[in-house]
Amino acid sequence: MNQILQKDELIKRIDSCLKKTSLPQDIYEPYVARPFQTTGFFDDLSPYIDIDPSGYILIQYERGIKVLHKRTKEADEVVYWILEDTIFLTVYLDMMRQYQVDNIQTHLPNDPSIHKQIVERVHESFRAIGGLYEKWHHEGKRASIETPAKK
Repeated sequence: MNQILQKDELIKRIDSCLKKTSLPQDIYEPYVARPFQTTGFFDDLSPYIDIDPSGYILIQYERGIKVLHKRTKEADEVVYWILEDTIFLTVYLDMMRQYQVDNIQTHLPNDPSIHKQIVERVHESFRAIGGLYEKWHHEGKRASIETPAKK
């Protein structure tokens, strides 16, 4: 039987993985605990997690509407799902910082070299983390996690 980890234990695992990368901690740190918020504004298509005695409920919203509500008992799936989102977001925000854009009035150039840099940095981050999470990243497991469960 899988042990159900609580919020603080999951956050510790996620943070431990992210510290293995070269990503700027000041950017990713606020996003590590965000998936466990239960009230307020929910960012579109970001992962949110509810924990109950039988496991984890994976939740996503789009325009305020819940578009994903799926159960898992696997803590590693929760950690991986949050890592995928947090790593991509951190890389993107760091690129915005480098190009001095605000994503409101100024934006990253729509250029294949920018996209390539983002993809390479995400891959590099998962390479630094290694193990199961790197394997799942290359297999595209996020898509299967975000596929709603069949009823």
